[in-house]
Amino acid sequence: MASDSTNGKTRKKIPIQLENTVLYKCGFKCCVCKTDETSVQIHHIDQNPSNNIEGNLVALCSNCHDRAHTTHQLSKNLTPSRLLKFKSMWENEISEKSSIAMLPENQGNLSNAMWTFVNHQRLPDLMRGYGLKFEPELLRELIEENLIDAHGNLKFEHDVNPKKAVYTIYDHYRWDNARRIHSLFLKAVDKIIMSVRPIELGAIWTKTQINNLISPGSICFCFRGFMFQRGSLIEGVENRHAYARAKNIELRMLVNSFHIYGTSAYIGHFVGNSRVAALIMVRDIFREGNKMVISATPIALGSGFSTHDYSSPYPLKYGWARDR
Repeated sequence: MASDSTNGKTRKKIPIQLENTVLYKCGFKCCVCKTDETSVQIHHIDQNPSNNIEGNLVALCSNCHDRAHTTHQLSKNLTPSRLLKFKSMWENEISEKSSIAMLPENQGNLSNAMWTFVNHQRLPDLMRGYGLKFEPELLRELIEENLIDAHGNLKFEHDVNPKKAVYTIYDHYRWDNARRIHSLFLKAVDKIIMSVRPIELGAIWTKTQINNLISPGSICFCFRGFMFQRGSLIEGVENRHAYARAKNIELRMLVNSFHIYGTSAYIGHFVGNSRVAALIMVRDIFREGNKMVISATPIALGSGFSTHDYSSPYPLKYGWARDR
């Protein structure tokens, strides 16, 4: 377990899961100078190489790592207290920038980005689980009009023939009420993103990092190409199988057509091969032969997102990101 000694203290190898956690939270960059050079390494803030706890570990480039082990004039020292401050500020900045990049409103002035699928069944449960509230004024109005309850569960305004060509939950409401309901849920999705800070799967698309950093219940974000396979219609509703595959890793989920907003999304965006912004909750992670499978529940799917305008602070492993 011990590899050597430093200052009379036994050095213990940092577990790979802890190492990946520290590196992910800092965006795989130096917490002091923000460089993303490949030699970023993990430094023990208290200079105790056996104290492998997350709060004592900070990612530094080789230059800043040398500075942390060297005494200069007091104003230039990377003391433990300064390193802790750098670590906290940079991790918060990375987390916030990553979450902001996931919002449709940050897709540029000419973008038509929008959440065009929202899981109306799962989202209210998530909001309660994280102690979050729907936008109060709009929620109050919809409750007063008997279109929704206090927990965000919808109440149909009228019945609809499910055999119509495009049938979704919004058909049970007047056009203006459908838009108000969708607006309420759009704001809720954005609130979840900014509160929960989803894990950017494009930053960790390797089997080891996925194993280390996500588990059932994790909220994640993925912006990549998916293959959508149409399913059989049952009372006007179909479950579409969606897959994203690369490097022997597969993300799979069922997309229920009942929760799609808009005809364009129904017949054009969530069919065939389509690049989609996906906010998901992990259900399970397992192996099929040499393939790792992430089984997920979609919370929200976005169409109209642009790779050019997606400004994640992470170095992304998506094919489109490498080509930029």
